[in-house]
Amino acid sequence: MNIFEKKETRKNTKISFRTDDETLAQLKSICRIENRTTSSLIENILTEYVLLHDNSSLVEQEKRLSPRKKCSIPAVLLIDKDNKKKYYNSLIKSLSTNSAQLVLKNISSTEKFIKDFFILFNLPKSDHPLLLPCQLIRQNCRENECMIICKFNFSNSTDCEILLKYLQKNEFIEINDKK
Repeated sequence: MNIFEKKETRKNTKISFRTDDETLAQLKSICRIENRTTSSLIENILTEYVLLHDNSSLVEQEKRLSPRKKCSIPAVLLIDKDNKKKYYNSLIKSLSTNSAQLVLKNISSTEKFIKDFFILFNLPKSDHPLLLPCQLIRQNCRENECMIICKFNFSNSTDCEILLKYLQKNEFIEINDKK
C-alpha cells in the first residue's frame, strides 16, 4: 500500500487549534477552489506531514511530478470571458514542464479568474514567444496582489519542447553553480 493511500479507519478523535484570521481565510479560499471541507484539507495536510516524517527518506524528495524552477519572467495573461478579452501583466515566479506560479500586481482581492486562460511569454534568450493554454489550479488574492498556480495544456509539441529544453538547460547551470 502506498503511504499516501488512506487507511480504512474510523475517525473518532476530534482536535481543535487556534490560528490567525489570515491563515483561516487562506484555508477557506483553498477549500473553495478545491471543492472540499476545511476539515478534509487540514486532515490531508496533517496526514501527509506525519507520514513524511515517519519515512524520513521522503522528506528530501520533491513532491511534484515536475519540480518548478525559480525564475522571474514577465508574462501576459489573456482571459476570454463572455467574448470579452481581458489582459493582465504578470510575473512568472516559478516554472515546470507542466505548470507555473504567477504573481499579478494591482489586482483587486475579490478578482476571480476563470478556469481556462492563456499565458504569453518569452523565455530568456529565446526568440520564440510561447502562448500556452492554461487551467487554473489555485489562486490567492490579497492586498492588490494575486498569486496563481496554473497547469499548462500544450496545444503543440514545439512549445513543450522549447520549455523542456529551457528547464533542462537551467537545471544543468544550477548543478554546475553548486560545484
